[in-house]
Amino acid sequence: MTAEKQVLQAVERVQAILASYVEPGERDCERTVNDLLDVLDRDEVVAAVEELEARGEAVDELRRLLERGAPRWSSPPVNSAEPDLPPMPPEKRPQDPGMEGSDLRLEGYRIETREHAGEHPDTMPQVIEVTDPEGRKAAYVPLSRDGRVVDSSAVVEKLKNCEG
Repeated sequence: MTAEKQVLQAVERVQAILASYVEPGERDCERTVNDLLDVLDRDEVVAAVEELEARGEAVDELRRLLERGAPRWSSPPVNSAEPDLPPMPPEKRPQDPGMEGSDLRLEGYRIETREHAGEHPDTMPQVIEVTDPEGRKAAYVPLSRDGRVVDSSAVVEKLKNCEG
């Protein structure tokens, strides 16, 4: 299976897990996180992302795959459990002045930033890549709707409520 197909299948599975999570009813945060890790931490998915990254295509490919699924993520909220997130105001956008992640610290982990700015002319990283001591990687991208970065504090509040 090609790296592109492997990543596409992982993105589709993750979208299904997240879609299930935002449905009305009880939520199990721990199970959701474990389900996401079961998909994203598979050796074949990690290898596919590393292959795309080595070819310099990882960020572009991930964006393309996410845009392919955009109607589900970009549509207005379908129920009261899904927060209507406002665009992130420029003053809240995290900045990476050196555009290399040197201000980010997480002991034992290597952190790199990629693809800066986005819709505003600033130095907000569009991808933060974290590598653990064993060489496993995770890429974090800002939450967005309709191609615009949104203020995700409503999601954080929802998760806090789920834990408590």
